[in-house]
Amino acid sequence: MAAGPDIPTPAGPHVSTATLSRRGHIDSMAPEYPLERICAHRYEPFQLKFARHAQQILEHAKDVQLEATHAGLVLCAETEAALEDPIGMLREFYGSQVAIGPATIRYHRGVTLEQPYMGVRVRCGAADFAAVKADLLARGAIIVDSELTRSFGVVRVIAPLARLLGYSDHLARLTAGTGREVMWLSHYAPVEEPPPSDDVA
Repeated sequence: MAAGPDIPTPAGPHVSTATLSRRGHIDSMAPEYPLERICAHRYEPFQLKFARHAQQILEHAKDVQLEATHAGLVLCAETEAALEDPIGMLREFYGSQVAIGPATIRYHRGVTLEQPYMGVRVRCGAADFAAVKADLLARGAIIVDSELTRSFGVVRVIAPLARLLGYSDHLARLTAGTGREVMWLSHYAPVEEPPPSDDVA
């Protein structure tokens, strides 16, 4: 994986953005947690020390797996929403000293390389229903069922997690903040189009 640019800091060691991203990390451990984000300390030269301390801060965090590594603290969860509270706790404790990497997919190495698929249920206003369905189909979703009334619409789909990163914010923009989604891990399935080698390091 190519190194990313350094995150500028007023003093102390720089934290490379490459350190904060393990895009497409292949991991057979904890398959119930298909997402991860890496947190690092901007000024700590020994990220493992920071990670162990941060682990203690989050010892009571729910629905998340914590792993202290030499790159920082790896947070694993089922959805992006599940990562919001522990990341908020770290930001509250460390302030600007903590750097948070992007959400990345945890691929599963079985007989073949497999990617996570999510079940998604979206409820929105009737006026936004067609746009919401079209957007999900554009993300490679398979519609399981849908319902449209005069006032609202509900659609349930299965879609690859790789196409759903950031979906909550996107749905809010698409529906002027009125759409609501629930997301859960459905299953793993072989990757039809393997990501570039840099994405599965």
